[in-house]
Amino acid sequence: MTQLHTQNPPGDSEPTAPVGRVVAWCLAILSVAAAVLHFAVASENFGAHWSLGVLMLVAAWLQVMWAVAVIVRTSRPMLWAGAVLGASVVVAELAMHPAGNALENGLCIAVGAVVAAGCGWLLAVRADHPVPRQRVVTVPASAGVVAAAVLGVALATGTPAALGTSAQGTGAHGTSGSSASGAMPGMNMSGVADSPVKLANDTPAGDITMPDTNMQMMTGMRMADPHACTATPTKAQQAAAVSMVNTSWNGAKKYQSLAAAKAAGYRPVTRPGAPVVHYLNRAYYQAVLTGGPALNYQDPQSLVYANTPHGAVLVAAMYITTPNGPTPQPGGCLTQWHVHTNLCLTGSHGVVGTVGPGQSTCPPGSVHKVTPAMIHVWFVPIPGGPTAIDAPDPQVVHAAEQVHAPVNGTA
Repeated sequence: MTQLHTQNPPGDSEPTAPVGRVVAWCLAILSVAAAVLHFAVASENFGAHWSLGVLMLVAAWLQVMWAVAVIVRTSRPMLWAGAVLGASVVVAELAMHPAGNALENGLCIAVGAVVAAGCGWLLAVRADHPVPRQRVVTVPASAGVVAAAVLGVALATGTPAALGTSAQGTGAHGTSGSSASGAMPGMNMSGVADSPVKLANDTPAGDITMPDTNMQMMTGMRMADPHACTATPTKAQQAAAVSMVNTSWNGAKKYQSLAAAKAAGYRPVTRPGAPVVHYLNRAYYQAVLTGGPALNYQDPQSLVYANTPHGAVLVAAMYITTPNGPTPQPGGCLTQWHVHTNLCLTGSHGVVGTVGPGQSTCPPGSVHKVTPAMIHVWFVPIPGGPTAIDAPDPQVVHAAEQVHAPVNGTA
């Protein structure tokens, strides 16, 4: 099949086309739909890692260009290109776990597989018998309507980036997933500007707001409670959240000095010199393991520092419960806990790697564990405010640069 030409039966002025060309048009429509999804999630993937964002844009433009090319000329080279492109999209989506919700990723995988299979079928069979002329338009039009409907659902229920709203994700830091092996994507949050709750507090982090109910958890991270926490906090819970944030800030202020934190026994458990570094006080965490409260605002088990051009800045206190231990929520849904499922931990609680695509085992001397539940109180203005679930490293570092802090060395 060198090229499938549109044709007219003798004596008939209405156009017909071989079935292969009509199928190719339908595959082109699907390819454009997948391209829209890739364009939609590109900015979110840049937040996870620049290479993922570039991958999404490259895939999107290739899908658009192939769709146009195969409509103009349904030739064997174009079909081979479509098969290779579709298969490549499937492999990339499965191997790299790009950011986005499950529906969007699943649709991109499904479309890639359908395009690859469709092009392979057209290459393998003779598909030159004519389609009844009334179907030359109705079949591709029907495919377009279905693709538009599914695309609309995916975008309406998809990630904040796909909807064009602000987003925040979990970076590759500290017990939240930093490792020498690279970044771990996190969650995306939107809608904080529309939160029904805005509570002033004493920290430089801005107002306390409700976590986004549509946040999309990424590979290696999930909420400690599998049931979505969406209830509007009571007045008592709002007051408790403000008290928690203020008390935590007052207890941690002394650790704005990195030297003071080290003198108190805090040691890095993630790679020193990384954009964001977690410090753990093993004595304070041991106190939790032996029955002490996880929400010990005077002696937080973990401190989070961001390395800025001006030195390390204290950005958060993090409280850690025991394995399967209690997760008190004094602020109701304003104060939510999360866990990580893909970290490689040493016996001294150090994070030395992650497991996932391309890395199925942990480095020697570490084991793959689900972490105990943890909760942050932020002291810098990241999106979501002081009780935000987490944030990507670039946002944390940028926020750290906005606050006044004592001069420190590198964390």
